[in-house]
Amino acid sequence: MLIMEPSVRYVKCSASLTSGENVAKCEQRGIFTCSKCRLVRYCSKQCQEVHWSSHKKDCRHPYNRPDWTPTWVSENRKPAFAGSDTPQSHFGTHWVPEYLWGNTPAVDCLQLERNEGIFESVDRDFNLCFAASGDIRNLVMTVNGLPDDYQGRCKILLNDRSDHVTVRNILILYALLRDGPSLELAAEAALHLMYSAALRSSDSSELRHCINAVYGDVMSVLVQSPAFSSIIRKNSCGMRRKSFSIRGVGTLSIEQDASNLFGEALTMLQASQNLQDSRKAMHDVMLSPERVDYRDRYLSGLKPSHRLSFLRFRESGVLLPFADADLETFQEPNRLLFTASGKWVSMDSANPLFSWNVNEVVKSGQAHGLDKADIYGCLFFHVKAQFLEFARRVEKLHIDIHVSQLDARVASALLQKGQMNPTLFGINPKFDRIETSNMADYAGIPSVLQDWSPVLNRGNKNAVVLVYLMNWVTKQPGASYSMMAAGAQMGPMGRMNMKDIVERTSSMLDVDLRTIILKADMLPDPAFENVWEHVDAFLDNHKHLQDYLTSIGTNHITEQCKLQLRTRNRICSKRFGVPLGARPNALPSVTKTEFYNIYVIGGCEPWVRFLEFGLSLNTTI
Repeated sequence: MLIMEPSVRYVKCSASLTSGENVAKCEQRGIFTCSKCRLVRYCSKQCQEVHWSSHKKDCRHPYNRPDWTPTWVSENRKPAFAGSDTPQSHFGTHWVPEYLWGNTPAVDCLQLERNEGIFESVDRDFNLCFAASGDIRNLVMTVNGLPDDYQGRCKILLNDRSDHVTVRNILILYALLRDGPSLELAAEAALHLMYSAALRSSDSSELRHCINAVYGDVMSVLVQSPAFSSIIRKNSCGMRRKSFSIRGVGTLSIEQDASNLFGEALTMLQASQNLQDSRKAMHDVMLSPERVDYRDRYLSGLKPSHRLSFLRFRESGVLLPFADADLETFQEPNRLLFTASGKWVSMDSANPLFSWNVNEVVKSGQAHGLDKADIYGCLFFHVKAQFLEFARRVEKLHIDIHVSQLDARVASALLQKGQMNPTLFGINPKFDRIETSNMADYAGIPSVLQDWSPVLNRGNKNAVVLVYLMNWVTKQPGASYSMMAAGAQMGPMGRMNMKDIVERTSSMLDVDLRTIILKADMLPDPAFENVWEHVDAFLDNHKHLQDYLTSIGTNHITEQCKLQLRTRNRICSKRFGVPLGARPNALPSVTKTEFYNIYVIGGCEPWVRFLEFGLSLNTTI
């Protein structure tokens, strides 16, 4: 039986109490917040005074000063990101990174209130497909969107082509959903497996248990004979399938290419690097000196306390409230975030905050006694709450999850042939939601719709293929101001429109344009860089989007597939900052706080567009 560490349920006093040679953390609830940084809490004035000798280093950190400036300013030089001759590599090595954390906020892909209806869906069966899932956040949010008294059966396909991503997803889901630990402890362990570079001994034990349960047969071959496993990898064919009982009446099943199982994705689970070496590998990427200007550009837009919170997460690699002394118990590397040779697997721009709605993240933190200054502490409580609710629903409702590791086109073809887990999905599977991530950026919208429309449930008038575009602005002239080439010509109306948009963006960021203009002949001003990075938030480029969609043949393919592009979205807002169901050319209408949470600290890119392809009006239901 595994012994799990106690879970974090509230914010404790930050002080450590000394008695002789013994030092113990105060276990009282933190009530008072440090008035300067607002990142630590105390039960009493006495504890605050005791802790000051430790806390002052953080509280007085340069990041926590309102007048902090980026390195390129203090060193009086041109920033690395200015100029096309600057290398854009995320790394000092040649390691190709994985996209393990999403870069758009989690989405409930059902949104029943605006589609089938909540009451009408209580006893309805749903088939859901995440064709290029990345991580599990959209799966979690969607299951959490089911009615509390749901009586139907929900069958879910979670697919990704990456063996590394798939192995992570399987192990995190199994840790979260297997019988054994309490729901709360499982949610916290899964959170750290997903986001923390270091683990508690109980988390590492849980990971080892999950590895043995899911991949024990494969791992035994790797351990006994690495050379033999290499031969097996070269000669293996077909798929490895396995099914597990989980909390409740549902199942967790997996399907992976047998040849890939003896590669990097499982070899990394055997890695034996120590915490010191692992943390150095993480710092080499996440705190790389070569990338300081890119970090500083992001940090220059943040509030002082958020800069300090960002630094704490980057240094420790552990997702916890800022002042949690339990950080000292995280002494073992998370093998899901390092390669077999010990390299950090993600890119330096990866940020778990970008995966969740920051406005909701702040609310979750405040509900647990945190100030919004401790943004990563708020994220800890938010993700834990989402994972906990997800596990509760899987235990209570009838939910089956099938995880596959396939190229999306192959997955679609197998589904159409009835060869993808026919026991679960049947020989003629039909899905009510098909979420395709940003596959259309690479494969193109026509290809995505051709591949996936055949398995859309045409018996459900609310069935939809979900697509989002990140790179379209680079292919459509005039669609972005922030990406406009230097010296680009613009007419009087265009210049007036840009002036209005720059002023509006500056107002949202509390930037005084007059001060920036006076320094126009100096080094790039951090405040202006921040304005220019977000200027597209208020740009009406709806016509550019329509022109782009026409140029790639979207109208033809939708007609051919008997689909239509929804004029008003009912699953996810067409662009960040506009309400769900807004008119196609609606612009964000947000407060300054919302703007900051969405675009600045939340990292949402203003040119991203979400498209929903539903059934054509001429389709017979």
